[in-house]
Amino acid sequence: MEAVFKRELQSYFKSPVAYCIIAFFGVLTGLYFWNVNLYNQSIEFSMTLGSLTTFLIFFIPVITMKLFSEDRKNGTEVLLRTSPVPTWKIVLGKYLASVVVFSCMCVETMVCPVIMTFFVNDGGVFPLAMTVGGYVAFFLLGLAYLSVGAFASSVTDSQPIAAVLGVILLIAITFIETIGETIKGTLGQILVWLSLSSRYSDFASGIFNISSLIFYLTFTALMLFITITNIDRKRWN
Repeated sequence: MEAVFKRELQSYFKSPVAYCIIAFFGVLTGLYFWNVNLYNQSIEFSMTLGSLTTFLIFFIPVITMKLFSEDRKNGTEVLLRTSPVPTWKIVLGKYLASVVVFSCMCVETMVCPVIMTFFVNDGGVFPLAMTVGGYVAFFLLGLAYLSVGAFASSVTDSQPIAAVLGVILLIAITFIETIGETIKGTLGQILVWLSLSSRYSDFASGIFNISSLIFYLTFTALMLFITITNIDRKRWN
């Protein structure tokens, strides 16, 4: 798994893709930080992170589109299938490489709350709990989105198609809560409960909800399991 992880991570940073994604996301964060926090004099950076979650729907599939589709296109997928390394280690190694790229995106935004601490008025208190909670929610949501993107990459040998499929799946997942609130009833409650975005607000408010944490991690693990199963199916076929 370590070899797969290193190989995938190197492929990210040997091309301009990772740098462009990280840089563009940094610029986007800066614009929202200026508008939401500095211009409007708000010290709640969790609001800015909450606004940026919408853009993850488009950034994440670009990060994950090459995880498995590139190997299928180049023919190196056959080597992975016939290697003695278990499929779960291959999937996990590639997934963790994408997590590193996403983590770089998160780390670069941390300069914003640091700047904000210098602008807190005398006697004011920086909302540390809300900021930390916002980052926890943002990171957990990113992990879940990455697992969806990894699955999308495992079903096609085309990176653009994998990216588009990932966006479609993430949009569908995002609107589950809205659909549930619209139809109401038992089915509506179930859809709201299954929503990833509905569990975001607790963390962003500074409330550590263990059930939401378990839900995010379980969702991520389930999507990775589905990806592993999909690749194993192709191996045996």
